[in-house]
Amino acid sequence: MTTIKGIDVSHWQGVINWNKVAKDGVKFVFIKATEGTSYSKLSYFKENVPKALSAGLKVGAYHYAKFATVAEAKAEAAYFIDSIISIGLNYPAVLDLEENKKKAKKKTLTDAAIAFLEAIEDAGHTAMLYTGKCFLENALDESRLKKYTLWIARYNSTLGRSADIWQHSDSGKINGISTKVDLNVAYRDFTETENTVSPPNTSTTTYTVKKGDTLSLIAKKYKTTVKALVSFNGIKDPDKINIGLKLKVTGSVSTNSTKKYHTVKSGDTVSALVKKYGSSTAQIKNWNSLKNIDKIYVGQKLRVK
Repeated sequence: MTTIKGIDVSHWQGVINWNKVAKDGVKFVFIKATEGTSYSKLSYFKENVPKALSAGLKVGAYHYAKFATVAEAKAEAAYFIDSIISIGLNYPAVLDLEENKKKAKKKTLTDAAIAFLEAIEDAGHTAMLYTGKCFLENALDESRLKKYTLWIARYNSTLGRSADIWQHSDSGKINGISTKVDLNVAYRDFTETENTVSPPNTSTTTYTVKKGDTLSLIAKKYKTTVKALVSFNGIKDPDKINIGLKLKVTGSVSTNSTKKYHTVKSGDTVSALVKKYGSSTAQIKNWNSLKNIDKIYVGQKLRVK
């Protein structure tokens, strides 16, 4: 099986020489962006992403979860997405869920995880779940999380289960990094499936509100967030915007990437196509007007991206 060498880092790794990292055979890196709903080290993420990209690495972001409910998960997701929206990632956006200090029930914590992952997808990223092998198998309902790409931590000679990425050590040594670092192997090349989110144009433009507009629609169009629009324009009630109102918008108009189609083969399922192409179940269902996602047939041509 082909494996791809990668690492993940946070501010604990300090100053990194990314060119040396790349020369040591590292192909991808996940950099910690946020934690909870506030994180004092966000600048580390923003400083290192462009440097890692310039060195030729594939770069993803991860958020360390503190939530225990759906409401808390949505708040954390909004913070994470708002923090990475201006960064040109070319690898998945990750929910790092490895603790349950509030002792949420399995269903509640799984509901919260799904809410977070759905928010990542809605923002245009490939959503990935990072967690420990035991945590996934005991604290979460794994059967409900199968549509998402999976990054598993297990410091052992074997992973002992299926996953897309295996974090096999937390004490690796890599040229260009002075501290110990987490080591990973990927079993998939996400270059082929990632919904790449390019950095938006940071110039400010003016948008005039039209009939039928909502802040969420405008935010999606310009690859920004409702929170950013509210803050930037001093909006008191985000549910009340008047026709003709001129909004300052920082971002670029969202354009659809080239459509992709897949001809169904024996054994294909919608969940497998979701995993392969990085789209969501809802997108494939809507694009193809599927009444029942469990009923697709060999030879059927489906839009998958």
